[in-house]
Amino acid sequence: MPTQKYENEKGERIPGVTTVERQWGGEKLGRLMGWAWKKGQAGQGLWEKPEAEIGTLVHLMIDDDIKGRKTDLSKYPMEHVVLAQKAFENYGKWKKQHDFKPVETELALVSEKHQYGGTIDCIAEIDGLLSICDWKSGADIYESHLIQIVAYAKLWEENFPDHPLKGGYHILRTGKEIAMFSHNWYGEFPRAWEAFLCLRQLYDLGKQIKKLK
Repeated sequence: MPTQKYENEKGERIPGVTTVERQWGGEKLGRLMGWAWKKGQAGQGLWEKPEAEIGTLVHLMIDDDIKGRKTDLSKYPMEHVVLAQKAFENYGKWKKQHDFKPVETELALVSEKHQYGGTIDCIAEIDGLLSICDWKSGADIYESHLIQIVAYAKLWEENFPDHPLKGGYHILRTGKEIAMFSHNWYGEFPRAWEAFLCLRQLYDLGKQIKKLK
C-alpha cells in the first residue's frame, strides 16, 4: 500500500500519525528481536516470508464486508481460506452482538492545530454510540497502538467537533498466522495523547537537528 501524503492548508507536507509514532522505538526493537529469535528457532532465514499470513486475509475480508463487497478468495491457498473464514465468522458474531454500523472508512484527515495527518480505519456506531475503530493484526495490543488510535480520534474531534466520539476506542485485532479475532474496548487515554504530542515535537526537533549536519 502506497504511503499516504498529507498537506496542511498552505500546501506544505506534514507527517502522518504512523511517521510520528515510529519514534516510539524501544517497543518495536523488542518485538523485532523476538521475531528474529523465533525465526532462528524455526530454522528460517530472517527475510523468509511466513507460510501463512492469515491475519492479512481476515483483515481484507472484514474491510470488504464493511464496504459491501465480496472478497475474491480464489487466489489464496485453501488452507488459508479455511482458517481466515473461522476468524471472519467470529467477527460476524461480534458485529451482531454490538450493533456495528460503519459511518466512515479510510477517512484521511489533517490537524491544522498540531500539523499532522492520518487515515482513520473506521468511524462507526457501536451499540448506538459513535466510536472510532482501528484494525490491527499481530500477537498483542501494544503501546504504540494506543498512541495511534488516540491521535486518530483527535483528528476526528478537530474536524467534526459537533459529532463527538462517545463510544470510546475499539481496537479489532486479527492474528497474523492463526485464525483469531478479538475486540478490545478502551475508555480514555490522556497519557497516550501527551505521548503523541511529545513525539510530534520530537519529529520537528529531529528535522532541525538534521539540518546541522
